[in-house]
Amino acid sequence: MCFVKYTIDHLSNIADVNKITIRSWEERHDFIIPKRSKTNIRHYELDDLICIVNVKALLTEKVKISNIACLSYQEILEAVDDKFHEKTENFQVYISRIIRSALLYDRNLFDNTIYNGFLKFGLSDFYLNIMYPSLQKIGYIWKVKSKDTNHEKTISALLQTKINDITDEIIETKRSKDIWLLFMMSPYIFLDRDNSHFIPLFETTKMVESAEKKISD
Repeated sequence: MCFVKYTIDHLSNIADVNKITIRSWEERHDFIIPKRSKTNIRHYELDDLICIVNVKALLTEKVKISNIACLSYQEILEAVDDKFHEKTENFQVYISRIIRSALLYDRNLFDNTIYNGFLKFGLSDFYLNIMYPSLQKIGYIWKVKSKDTNHEKTISALLQTKINDITDEIIETKRSKDIWLLFMMSPYIFLDRDNSHFIPLFETTKMVESAEKKISD
């Protein structure tokens, strides 16, 4: 796996946090401090990116930045996971965990997050409010990490194999139709099977809308 240096633009685009805000955290709270190259160029690393994505989730939970900045990166991560286990309905908590699973190649985190998200929100809300924006962010990350081909292959494989892991459980427990349908369609919704790339998001949205109509009918 190649080592990637992220710019403040990368962090801003992935976490949806204004660059001025990120700089203000650095100046006021000594928080998320960039590293510097030998030529004094500022950059951020993987742990910084994961942290700011988690910070975004906590901010949407109404946690003040002054309180967040007092925590270590690990404590911030654990605070997000605590919100998840408290059954929060905050989409951003789910998004942060999906992005983290992509960055860390963490299959268990990925499986647990999308499984609980499907059950909690159903097909439409989960896809439009959580999976869709997550895929947008992951797609952007892949552009930044374009030399790391294993990254895309790993997440594609997770999506592909997820259906095989839990299909039997869904049948046995008679889960709702929308969850069953999403798992059945997931390799086709999310992946271009010929190239193992995500297909255009507007196409996946049309597929989901069509699936919902069939369920309603």
